[in-house]
Amino acid sequence: MRPDTHRHDHGRVNSTKLHTTPYDAVIVGGGHNGLVCAAYLARSGRRVAVVERRDVVGGACVTEELIPGYRFSTASLVTALFPQQIIDDLGLARHGLEVIARDPSVTALFPGGRSLTLGADEVANATEISRYSARDAKAYAEYGRTMRRLAKVVEPYLVGPSRTPLFDDIPALKAVLRTATDLPDADLRLLVTALFGSARELLDDWFESDEVKVPLCTEGTTGVDGGPSTPGTAYLMLYHQLTTGEWGRPAWGHVKGGMGGITQALAAACREYGVDILTGRSVDRIRTGPDGAEAVELDDGARLTARAIVSAADPRTTFLRLLDADAVPVAYRSVVAGADYPGVVAKMHLALDRLPEVRGLDPAGPHLRGTLMLIPSLDHLDRIHAEAAQGLLPSEPQVECTVPTVLDPGLAPPGRHVMSVYLQYVPYTLADTTWDEAREAFADQVLAYMESYLPGLTASVVDRRMHTPVDLERDFGLPGGNLYHGAMSPRDLFAGRPVAGYPDYRTPVPRLYLCGSGTRPGGGVFGVPGRNASDVVLRDLEDGHAR
Repeated sequence: MRPDTHRHDHGRVNSTKLHTTPYDAVIVGGGHNGLVCAAYLARSGRRVAVVERRDVVGGACVTEELIPGYRFSTASLVTALFPQQIIDDLGLARHGLEVIARDPSVTALFPGGRSLTLGADEVANATEISRYSARDAKAYAEYGRTMRRLAKVVEPYLVGPSRTPLFDDIPALKAVLRTATDLPDADLRLLVTALFGSARELLDDWFESDEVKVPLCTEGTTGVDGGPSTPGTAYLMLYHQLTTGEWGRPAWGHVKGGMGGITQALAAACREYGVDILTGRSVDRIRTGPDGAEAVELDDGARLTARAIVSAADPRTTFLRLLDADAVPVAYRSVVAGADYPGVVAKMHLALDRLPEVRGLDPAGPHLRGTLMLIPSLDHLDRIHAEAAQGLLPSEPQVECTVPTVLDPGLAPPGRHVMSVYLQYVPYTLADTTWDEAREAFADQVLAYMESYLPGLTASVVDRRMHTPVDLERDFGLPGGNLYHGAMSPRDLFAGRPVAGYPDYRTPVPRLYLCGSGTRPGGGVFGVPGRNASDVVLRDLEDGHAR
């Protein structure tokens, strides 16, 4: 059992007041999107409550003291997508949010002590890449500029609060087609590949060396049940370019105090705007009446009534567990029930008594400021993805590890460090065993594999915590351990997210809305679903559609 020692004051309020006073909106779930939605609604003068089943708000975006004295970003490790506009709108910097740039941002480690370090310096990147390919060194910056340019073309539709499906909105469709036809032929071809092709296919058009392709392709496969050769994985590479980037990759940053710094700042903003935040209390049921959703019932018997109910939970939990079956149209419920949710990710957190040594690199070098990536090749990723599809644990998983105490020493006792290890192509369902039986043996196996790149790591481990896909589901409400509240393939995005015909955060249940990662534009610590949903809810409240 995880020790739950990292506590804050989250604005618990009197339950009698809550169940007798109607709200304008009740938010189900206190993850980052739920808090963003609540803050925007309350900032506009609406009376809002947030209900969170855990004792700490933040969902999967939290900082927790998993090991006494050592604080970790438990599920989400670094940030890139969270928009500056939301930070500015809600005054999050004033509430303590600080993002520390990581430069270099990634060092890919390969067998035999070889490595490739990439960061914000275009000249340094070219020098690094030229050790493997002079052609790739010339292409890298142009690749990054092109991907960023294409992301700007599609950004208004991907991120904006589109109120109708694209193909039902003729003016919007014409605008997109006009912009696309104005692209140079090479850009248009790349855009089609990025939207529907594989990460390997896109990268093969630009680069010849796996050493360059590996740290780029993971932006398309992270958290996805697909290998580099799986169609649709190129899209996530474009998705991650929607934020500030380096020359070819997103500029992932470290949140001071861990990822919980985002959600603690959001909670502070919510409290400033008058939001009632209830922690340690679960929503048992979303109740409907003749006019649609009208209340949530809590596990302690309290009933919160509201003009609008907004769920930050995933669509499956919302429609299959929290609502009565007869409240949801059969066709909609069927699509939600058939959605693809399998997760392929585990997280391992290590308390260390020293900084890790990296084979082939100077101990005084800058590589520990960013992510260390242990991936031999694209073929290796395709192979272990195929093994995971059979329920097999990889002997050499995709490993990405960070040592945030290099930039933020206060996360550990003096002279000590924390390391968070991201592990991919780890199946939710194991072929011949259970996760409760396999967890510690798998952790031992991962550490043994990491030793070939980080000699002496195992001996430096003071303690560890492993979070399997089952743990991610159980602890953070991520169905199947899926980081995105559902698949992120093209068929599951755009006007089809969460269900075709419902891309605007409304649902077929009147006065019930969605604002989580299972809605447009998708998952990650983004905040855009919460912000966009608040626009729709506010408009309906003003128009009287949410009565």
